Amino acid sequence: MTRLHAKLVSGAERLGWPGVLGLGLIAFSAGFYLSTVRPGQLRVEQLRGEVFKLAGQDSRAARETPASAREQLSAFYGFFPAPDRTAAQLGVIFAVAEKQALSLELGDYRILRENVGGLTHYQLVFPFKGSYPQVRKFVAATLRQVPNLSLDSIEFERQKVGDATLNAKVKFVMYLGRQS
Repeated sequence: MTRLHAKLVSGAERLGWPGVLGLGLIAFSAGFYLSTVRPGQLRVEQLRGEVFKLAGQDSRAARETPASAREQLSAFYGFFPAPDRTAAQLGVIFAVAEKQALSLELGDYRILRENVGGLTHYQLVFPFKGSYPQVRKFVAATLRQVPNLSLDSIEFERQKVGDATLNAKVKFVMYLGRQS
């Protein structure tokens, strides 16, 4: 061990501090490449493979689209749940609000247009008290979990400038299909 140590010290003295610094940078660069860059490259290659796979599925799906306009329209309306699913979808919205610790005291629900173009439009208005991040997360999670919902408007109001809690009024429109 002392022989190896002596050789290392001797080699370092011959290289001087610039040479030792250069060797250190080379070792650091190799470690950085192996721990960060190469795994990133492998992940990019994996994602490219998935993109090509999905692109192939997409082209097959495009070939499998309904032939007639009537079938295409029927497939479009088939995306929207029937009006009897409204309670279940409201349950999802309430669960998301509860998860964000937002209490919903009352909500306003009304039909905007009855079956115009085959869809029923329900306007949902929810007043909340909470922080801005809570309301923002609620809106994002709700739109993600209820795909037939759209955000119509959102209003924020603070009682005082420094208040962390604000009053928010969130308006959604829920699109429902025909009764099955």
